[in-house]
Amino acid sequence: MKKTFTLVMLLASFWGLTAQSTIPNSDFELWSYGKPVGWTVGLHGTLTSIINLPVEVNFGTQSNEAHSGNSSVKLVSSDFSIPYTQFNFNLPGILQAGESEGFSIPLEDILAIIQAIQDTTGTPGLDPDNLAAMSSLLQLLSKGVPCSTVPASVTAWVKYQPQEGDQLMMFAVAKKEGMPISYNYGVFQTDNPNSYQKIGIDFDIPNAECDSIMIIILSSTMMNSSSVLYVDDIALEYSGVGIPELEDFDGKIYPNPASNQLHIQPDNENVYEWTLTDMSGKILQTGKTSGKAILDTRSYATGMYLLQIKTDNKISTHKVSIR
Repeated sequence: MKKTFTLVMLLASFWGLTAQSTIPNSDFELWSYGKPVGWTVGLHGTLTSIINLPVEVNFGTQSNEAHSGNSSVKLVSSDFSIPYTQFNFNLPGILQAGESEGFSIPLEDILAIIQAIQDTTGTPGLDPDNLAAMSSLLQLLSKGVPCSTVPASVTAWVKYQPQEGDQLMMFAVAKKEGMPISYNYGVFQTDNPNSYQKIGIDFDIPNAECDSIMIIILSSTMMNSSSVLYVDDIALEYSGVGIPELEDFDGKIYPNPASNQLHIQPDNENVYEWTLTDMSGKILQTGKTSGKAILDTRSYATGMYLLQIKTDNKISTHKVSIR
């Protein structure tokens, strides 16, 4: 387990993207050519040598066993073979946020790793500590998704049918300008293999500025696993559920995250103005009232928004999450 974390952490430290606060196709309803749009469910690329060798392995397929909507991702282990060699490995199913552009890795690097492993163990196998030593293998993973603020947590709904003793793994790292600033990982074995359950991991430094988040889910922590994992409805959660007290506003704004409605509940009956914008500053709603205001948020995409409240003596701005 520690070796798996070492590999993923090193790989995750490589990539960086531009700012945004949503996960495209987080409910896995959009598919193209058998793959979920905005996600990577396999490894593909070229092993370069005298003759370039194309390699590809797919771990994920579309399933109608969904937590919500019509589809989810079904992850299973799959064989990864090196053409024209005797080497074949069964790797855990990998789901990655963002679309991979593929990799280009010298065949000699792969063979050197295999030789090093054989010298140590006597049998071929994939040891993440050996893989991490090869910087070119950083290209195996996708670049992640953009973000602007580190969320409190990453959650997903999963239905897990594990091989005995197996566990699934979730890993996430938030970065700014290519450097990791907050991360966490967790391993899970759900109670009921026939129903969806919610899992999640908390970031160690929430609310910090970021520009990208890498999210990786593995169907197994073992090689040659027969475990089956269904994944649906992945979300970034920016605050705890409930009614948070806001220090710079005499009242409450709830729920946060919001789904259908966002409530503004002042502690008095004074007149105030409110404006809801997206993270680019585009005005979505505005109003002027006293007492409680209820904003309809059903038509907005999952992500972060800004709510500005103006009274006679101050203006306060609050980040709100819609899911």
